[in-house]
Amino acid sequence: MSRVDLTGAADLHCHFGPDAHRERSVDALDAARDAAAACHAAVVLKSHDYPTAALAAIVDRVVDGVQVFGGICCDREVGGVNPAAVEAALRVGAKVVWLPTLSSHQDQQNGVGPALGIRGPGLSVVDAERGALLPETHAILDLVAEFDAVLATGHVSAGEHLAVAKGFGHRGNLLVTHAMEELAGPNLNVEQCVELADLGARIELCALTCLGALATRPVAEIAAATRTIGFDRVTLATDYGQRVNLRPADGFAAFADALLDTGLAEPEIRRMACTNPGALLGLDA
Repeated sequence: MSRVDLTGAADLHCHFGPDAHRERSVDALDAARDAAAACHAAVVLKSHDYPTAALAAIVDRVVDGVQVFGGICCDREVGGVNPAAVEAALRVGAKVVWLPTLSSHQDQQNGVGPALGIRGPGLSVVDAERGALLPETHAILDLVAEFDAVLATGHVSAGEHLAVAKGFGHRGNLLVTHAMEELAGPNLNVEQCVELADLGARIELCALTCLGALATRPVAEIAAATRTIGFDRVTLATDYGQRVNLRPADGFAAFADALLDTGLAEPEIRRMACTNPGALLGLDA
């Protein structure tokens, strides 16, 4: 049990099994039941392989005490940057649309895609020559705005992050996925996060980055980043679900306690773990 009161928390980045690429610590029911037991308000089920809104709707009916949401990753398994797939997902209740993750061109460059057997050259959301958002990207942004969902940046490059933020940051709900993560995506630094937040994005910082078997940064560095970016512009999540790490709900508690130990105050942690992600999901509406 966390020393920080995480009643009302919302984990916007929870992995689960079955998964085509990695061993997972929880299935969808496990993740929801753990979140309910921890008195969390919501959990978002994320899969790189398939849309999760329909599954989330069923789990939400079965598990009391927590709201369960799903989404879609614009990866090769759904046809890539595919407005038709995104529209279908949103129509059945998807709340988060992630731009390309493991199938991104960025993850081809950093070796994540090839290590998982994902063929290149990888997906981009901008025109390679002009750096402008592709027409299909614009269509997805329009859909996310229409359905009042959350657009998450996935694992796209730093330049693509900037283009998306300029096109959507002050128009809709934009979330920078696991910023400062070294194992996937562009490994954004604090200055880049501040720039994206200034353009209207919320910055997601995850337990995976600084706690557990896959951590690459000290907790103190993540805590310092929250101060620099601003507590009102950060969401905390886990990115857990790997078999080598704590189960997601337990990991959220450990993350909150670790941040508390760096000197962050409980109200600041609760704002980032509860208030901010809850607002993106419309829980206060």
